[in-house]
Amino acid sequence: MCLLINYRVWSSSLLAVCLISGLNGCNDDDLQQQNSLISPVIQQRFNQFDSNHDGKITIDELNRPTLFYRVDRNNDGSITLQEARDYLDQRQAARRRPSASTSSDMGMSVASPPVSDSDTALAWASYPAPRYQPLVSDQRPLPDTRNGRMSETISYDAAPRPVPARRLRLARADADADQDAPAGNTPIDTGNTGGVRKFLNLPYATIPGVNPNLLSLDVYAPATGQNHPVIVMVHGGGWQRGDKANTNIATNKYRHFTQAGYVFVSINYRLSPAVKHPAHVQDVAKALAWVAKNINRYSGNPARIYLMGHSAGAHLAALVATDQRYLEAAGENLQLLKGVILLDGAGYDIPRLMQEHNQPDFYVDAFGNDARIWKDASPVTHITSGKSIPPFLIFYTPRTRSQMLTESLHQSLRSAGIPTRIKMVNKSHAQINREVGQSGDDVTQSIMEFLK
Repeated sequence: MCLLINYRVWSSSLLAVCLISGLNGCNDDDLQQQNSLISPVIQQRFNQFDSNHDGKITIDELNRPTLFYRVDRNNDGSITLQEARDYLDQRQAARRRPSASTSSDMGMSVASPPVSDSDTALAWASYPAPRYQPLVSDQRPLPDTRNGRMSETISYDAAPRPVPARRLRLARADADADQDAPAGNTPIDTGNTGGVRKFLNLPYATIPGVNPNLLSLDVYAPATGQNHPVIVMVHGGGWQRGDKANTNIATNKYRHFTQAGYVFVSINYRLSPAVKHPAHVQDVAKALAWVAKNINRYSGNPARIYLMGHSAGAHLAALVATDQRYLEAAGENLQLLKGVILLDGAGYDIPRLMQEHNQPDFYVDAFGNDARIWKDASPVTHITSGKSIPPFLIFYTPRTRSQMLTESLHQSLRSAGIPTRIKMVNKSHAQINREVGQSGDDVTQSIMEFLK
């Protein structure tokens, strides 16, 4: 129940309250009573969050990463006004459903699960219903990767929905986890399409009970020639979301790199909170071992493999390239990698991050609460000389945490004598990833110079 406060103050603060508390502090009567004011109020509050007035709210501007990933429906790294409106509308609609009864948890109103299974998808008050879009790009259905199991078929650009988090988080439930799964994650060879051969959904490992899509990769190879150098891409998403086939991960990059004569590989891995460290990095190592063994079948050169990652994917790339245990367990070693490219990464020094900054819950979902595990999961812990750690190219954006983590990693690499290049890029966290492969992009130019 919203507090009875000044009408104008309440109106001007509606979006802030709704976004920050996830609408848990407002009931339907309040929202319906002020329905005529919602549109202008949302616009006003959106503009206040949008500090650089570019029409989008970034994760830093909202400063609530867990909530940000829930509202960012298309997983493009920013929230539009329409996404904010849709999120609030769907939350209101869900709260009006009779089955979505509420209870009290830590002094806040939360949704209780419905009795009827048929109402599950829409009845969770804190879980936005998905919007399905026409398939794009290769028209290939993408299995939902939530919680390690197959669910519905969604489009390339429709981001996997949020997975359930810790018990005290306000009713983030995996509404469709028990629905029937589509047919298997069948490998696809698309043939020569626009000078590129695409080999999709190739399994690099099998684990009973785990969605095959989470343990698969896509290979994009030039249609002609052999022995091409290889770039392996690890997607981000806070160790909880993302997919190898998302537009920002694959489409914008494979076209550029294949035209430049590279085989481009995009990999998936298991996601939190269904798993915790070290499952993510173990999967990355298994994928790299598969590439080393099989990429010659796809015109790639196993002696020239480079690893690239964005955000959480950059953390995993840095970790697998500095802690030799994971590649060795997969039958390889650090000499497999000829270079590592990090795009505005996270988690390079997790203990320092947890001590100096108030971190979102997804860090706990991924790494738990044990400081020893935080240290073990931090690339800086494992950097020493004489380990065949490959050269690094590190990009970061003007975010406080990004700069702090990157400088810590850079200093550790330099102290160990590892060739390292570092570059600050005046872009947003999402933009630096999205624009790799685009014409005239300075990050892409630096990557190409590094690969030579």
